[in-house]
Amino acid sequence: MKRLIARLAGLFILAVVLVACAWLPELSDSSLGTASPDTPPPGVTLVAPAGVTLLAPVGVTFVYTPTPSTTPSPTLSPTPTVPSPTPTASVTPSPTLTPTASVTPSPTLTPSITPSATITPSLTPTPTNTATPGPSPTLTPFPPDHPPDDHYWLARPIPGGFVNYVDRNYPYGSTQNGKREPHHGVEFQNTTGTPVMAAGAGTVVVAGQDWTEKYGPDLYFYGNLVVVQLERRYRDQAVFNLYGHLDTIKVNVGQRVKAGDLLGTVGLSGVAIGPHLHFEVRVGRNNYDSTRNPELWLAPFAGWGSLAGRVLDAEGKYVPGLTVVIKSIKLKDETHGPIVRYASTYAQETLNGDDEFKENFALGDLPAGEYSVAVSGITKGQLVTVTKGRTAWVVFSAKLVPTPTP
Repeated sequence: MKRLIARLAGLFILAVVLVACAWLPELSDSSLGTASPDTPPPGVTLVAPAGVTLLAPVGVTFVYTPTPSTTPSPTLSPTPTVPSPTPTASVTPSPTLTPTASVTPSPTLTPSITPSATITPSLTPTPTNTATPGPSPTLTPFPPDHPPDDHYWLARPIPGGFVNYVDRNYPYGSTQNGKREPHHGVEFQNTTGTPVMAAGAGTVVVAGQDWTEKYGPDLYFYGNLVVVQLERRYRDQAVFNLYGHLDTIKVNVGQRVKAGDLLGTVGLSGVAIGPHLHFEVRVGRNNYDSTRNPELWLAPFAGWGSLAGRVLDAEGKYVPGLTVVIKSIKLKDETHGPIVRYASTYAQETLNGDDEFKENFALGDLPAGEYSVAVSGITKGQLVTVTKGRTAWVVFSAKLVPTPTP
């Protein structure tokens, strides 16, 4: 009986061994890992009969390492990176320009003290001063009994071929509608390097910079400047011409010059806003308070004249800051419309009128002809005839009505 039990136990052990061998390939699977020696595979329970001790056969080793079954994370295939297209500049072909009619430039006016051929009016400077209705004065225009004498001694300080007419945006005595200080001279707008010529014969008394000596309201006001004292005297007074904001100076103090001699070149030194020539006429003394309106000294273009006048209140005092409108009766500009010019009465009485005219407004470079002259806010003006080489004259006496307070 004992032998039978021993045989059955042996058979049972053999069966277990066979079963274990059948499991070995599966235990090597990566999902199970490697078994430790005494650990049965999962799901297999070995039961021994009572009193029977199960022993592993000699040479048989169970290797099993329990490893948590982890569902492998899927390997993500990299998303293909689509390169951003490099923007290509789209070149829009420039349209082929159809040639337009060539505008014939206005003739360059050559300065001439002696009137010669008649010049067809063509220059129409854009006015800065707009006729703004102000107080409603009652003006009675009347012609003077004895028009003052002219003194057109000076040639243009800028030669022909360049801009040799006075800029209307900032004439003598104006303030650009209150934006700037009253102007003590006139301007000739030209590019840097434009030649600057002597307007009359005389002697150079200043040639340099105003860093240490004031010739204007402040030091370095004019920058590079030349001052010429004329040979001629006016009413037994010295006359000076000042050329300011120069780029270069071509003369020396004490040098004698004649009209048309090169003094320097246009620049923007000092307080200049953009390149231009600042030109002054000073009578009596070479200082800022002795200026006169250069437009009554510069010889008009051939066939052209000038206009000067006074606007007075009922007490005979000069009225500053009014706009004077000058409109041609028959003459036409290049647009076939009337010639229209604007002038301003001098901003303050400290700006000197001419010793002869005692004016408080003036306008040069007017083609000879008939003009209607009116003051801003006046419904009826005066007919004035401008003759070549002469200054037309007009006086307005007014009783100004104060503007009502709103």
